[in-house]
Amino acid sequence: MRSGSHPQGSGRDARTSRLQFDGPFRGARWVVRSDAPRLVRIATEFLQEQGFERRDDGRENDDRPQGQEWTSSALEIGDEKRSRRGFWQGLLSDDLPFPLPRALQHSIPPTLVIVAARRVANGVAELVVFPHISRRGDAEYARAAGPRIRAALDGITAAAGAEGAMVSHESLRGVPNDGAPFSQAVVRDVLGWR
Repeated sequence: MRSGSHPQGSGRDARTSRLQFDGPFRGARWVVRSDAPRLVRIATEFLQEQGFERRDDGRENDDRPQGQEWTSSALEIGDEKRSRRGFWQGLLSDDLPFPLPRALQHSIPPTLVIVAARRVANGVAELVVFPHISRRGDAEYARAAGPRIRAALDGITAAAGAEGAMVSHESLRGVPNDGAPFSQAVVRDVLGWR
């Protein structure tokens, strides 16, 4: 599957079923026998398969917090304005000849995912993938990208396991605000994510 080919749309056009359970909204951390740029590339590809698109602000691969060299990428999905549309507005405004199926799907509110990796030992790197919801968009469905994020995280874990390269893996409910590319301060102050 290529970027932009997700059955429920990609980027700003991404949708999800209004009835879909969104479950917990988490990131993950892996320690893998690989190098940081390769891990970022692979994780980014798994997210793109789920409909996420790279940010076009040119801030990739330039985060260097606290003397640690990180390689990172920022991806987004969803749209603020479309996510606030109600059922009837969606039914009346879609340009399809049969709008009902799309009307039953909700536009995903803006969601940012940061993929970051750094070398931790010779031939071993740490990879972190962490999502950030936005205050913009429909608050009721703010975590609607959760199933897509989980699918990407499961794909990354399976790929690392299949190669026999995974040293450790953990699920993350939160991350420290320590200046790493995925921390709230960097996401807010550097990337302007609100």
